[in-house]
Amino acid sequence: MSRDYVIYDAQGERRIGEMELPLHIGGKDRGGIVLPGVSEDLLAGYLAISDGHVYLQPADDGPAIFLNDERIRNSTWLKSGDSIQIDDTLIRWVVKGDKVLIEVTQQPGQPLHPPIRPPPDEPPPTDNDMPVRAHPKAPIRPVKNIRTYIFSIVGLLLLAAVFLLVATPVIILIEPQVQTLKMKGFPPPLHLWGSRLALPGQYTIEAYLPGYAPLNEQVNIRMEGTTTLNFTLDELPGLLQITSIPDIALKLLVDNVEPSLDKTGAANISRGIHQLQILANRYLPHEQNIEIKGYGNSQQLNIELQPAWANISISSQPEAAKVLLDGEFIGQTPLNAEILQGQHELQISLGGFKPVSLTQTVEAGKDKTLEPVSLQPVDGTLSISSQPGGASITLDQVFRGMAPLDLPVTANREHLLRLSKSGYATLEQSVTLKPDETRALNIELKAEYGTIFLETYPADARLRIDGKVSDKKNGRIRLSVRPHIFELSKPGYVIRTLTLSPQQGVSQNVKIKLETRQQQLAQKKIASTPASITSPVGQSLKLIKPDSSFTMGASRREAGRRANESRRLVELKRSFYFATKEVTNREYRLFQASHTSGSLDGAGLNGGEQPAVNISWDDAARYCNWLSDQQRLPPAYAENEGKMVAVQPMNTGYRLPTEAEWAWVARRHEQLAVQRYPWKGSYPPVKVDGNYADARIADTLADVIPNYDDNYRGTASVGSFPAWPSGFYDLGGNASEWVHDYYALYPGEATQLVTDPTGPSSATHHVVRGASWRHGNITELRLSYRDYSNKPRYDLGFRIARYAE
Repeated sequence: MSRDYVIYDAQGERRIGEMELPLHIGGKDRGGIVLPGVSEDLLAGYLAISDGHVYLQPADDGPAIFLNDERIRNSTWLKSGDSIQIDDTLIRWVVKGDKVLIEVTQQPGQPLHPPIRPPPDEPPPTDNDMPVRAHPKAPIRPVKNIRTYIFSIVGLLLLAAVFLLVATPVIILIEPQVQTLKMKGFPPPLHLWGSRLALPGQYTIEAYLPGYAPLNEQVNIRMEGTTTLNFTLDELPGLLQITSIPDIALKLLVDNVEPSLDKTGAANISRGIHQLQILANRYLPHEQNIEIKGYGNSQQLNIELQPAWANISISSQPEAAKVLLDGEFIGQTPLNAEILQGQHELQISLGGFKPVSLTQTVEAGKDKTLEPVSLQPVDGTLSISSQPGGASITLDQVFRGMAPLDLPVTANREHLLRLSKSGYATLEQSVTLKPDETRALNIELKAEYGTIFLETYPADARLRIDGKVSDKKNGRIRLSVRPHIFELSKPGYVIRTLTLSPQQGVSQNVKIKLETRQQQLAQKKIASTPASITSPVGQSLKLIKPDSSFTMGASRREAGRRANESRRLVELKRSFYFATKEVTNREYRLFQASHTSGSLDGAGLNGGEQPAVNISWDDAARYCNWLSDQQRLPPAYAENEGKMVAVQPMNTGYRLPTEAEWAWVARRHEQLAVQRYPWKGSYPPVKVDGNYADARIADTLADVIPNYDDNYRGTASVGSFPAWPSGFYDLGGNASEWVHDYYALYPGEATQLVTDPTGPSSATHHVVRGASWRHGNITELRLSYRDYSNKPRYDLGFRIARYAE
């Protein structure tokens, strides 16, 4: 076991480890253990270690060394309790666990000094001149007194022997070294060679050192070997007195803990660097670090507190309004109030006016004048009823509820009241109420009617409208403008029920067709078809199931219409998948790595997520066949003398959308009426809804949308603009799109129903649908706009489709 050695000698107290042995014993020039009162270069002996045991070896020609009162001349092992004496110096050797105490003390003695003068010269005495002096006889003492003396001496010696046998050597070690040390008890301990001899019993150890708490410990001494008592004095804390400006009650935290205070209010704080936090009501916390001297020293700290409030000025029109701060009354307007920092709720109220609540954040020391609060008169009340009941009520274009309704209304102000109900004309009127006025309004709404052109199949099926049998099952039916329930039934067919809402001034064509059970099962099979699929390169396609016929083309009266947009009545029976986005450069390069879309008019078109353009119709068809091959689907196209032609009958392989499919998705899908533009509203668009010819390219193109900036000079990444219709991107703008059909004109087909058209079997050009980033006039931006081409273009791309079955 490795031990520490604590040395108390003429050099003071210090500690060493076993690695520093051997030690010299002698003068201070020798180092090691220093003896008091000897020459600086004296070498008396050595302390060394072998096999974990320490031994003492006298130095050659050194002073005599006594170990336990016996002189030693050779190396001798040391054990706990040994005493080493060199001249008048005593060295105590005490082993205590993993510590060895080495205490050096000097034994006091009465030095003898001869006279300073030399002795006098005197002749030797002779017999003749030596005076002869008679010696008187000693008185004879009684024998009894002699025995008493002898017994007393023997008794004292016996008591001393018993004391020495029973007494325990006591060594008292205190850190740090004290100024005074006392061991009190009875009988009093005997000081001997730097230690104390004490009889078994209870004693009190008292020690004192300035700057430390006095030591007063009770100890029990037992009859055993040498007893070593170890004590450590506790430092006295420092005393910190704090004064503040202003002089108010303070709360002190030292390292986040509240310290104890003495009678004068000074804080007891241990020596060292501490973080102070000084708190006072309505003032900002004061924080600082301070070094406390400790050892009972007093220190003074003076601080100036900063206010934790600001002066807030509050006014109102009219004045004399009550002001509540976080629910507490603080005065009337106009008011200047000291408000503590933080977020507060202010409420300003005055009889006959609506209360106003404000949330105000106050920063300490930053005075503020609030904007005057304008108090509004209390509301009036409109008591509204309608004929028929249940009309929707809006006030100033905000829906407020259903009639009958009691509605609060801001007084002294004109309001627009509107009542509406399905099937009835909307009624609007202006109302103005005085403060606290109540006015009753009973409003009668007029019914409105719309027209439905109905076609039912089979013709002899029975039709019920709103539960009543209708004699008229085909042709024009006039109904109120509200939802109506149509039910068509016939034995052997599945009953068909649907809800139709006529619109005033708008005629609707509705076809209701009954199906047999077998036909319904086929429809269920279609219904079980996945709502969306993913192509081999990750393109998303959504399932489209058209539910009625629709009219392609545009009316001759439509602004911007071209001659090739003649009306055409179309029905799509086969469900199909339609890509949500145009094919990108990245997706197309997986098929043809060398493809580049290039650039035009200073616009870069070659980004990975930009639409793939500058592609021929035949290459677009080849890409579709490549996708089909990846999923082992039948190819939709075959190559004939370098040209791609559609496989007949058309299968479920990937292909370009037919013109009718493109028109359905863009103009009719999930819409009650055929849409005119790829955005809501009229031309020009009022907000950025797509990538068209705009201010970015006005330096190159003549036709641009006025006051329109979509942030792109050329094509944008697909899907950068809102989907229209829901789920489909860029059907208007970005790139125009190749479709499956050869280009042709269709005059005279406005009333001739065509089912799943795919265009003529051959022609010179293919149809192109949808506006591009280079289109900006009303003709090109309409969804009915038809274009054609037989060559690639920088603004012409494509998207993919396929039949669901």
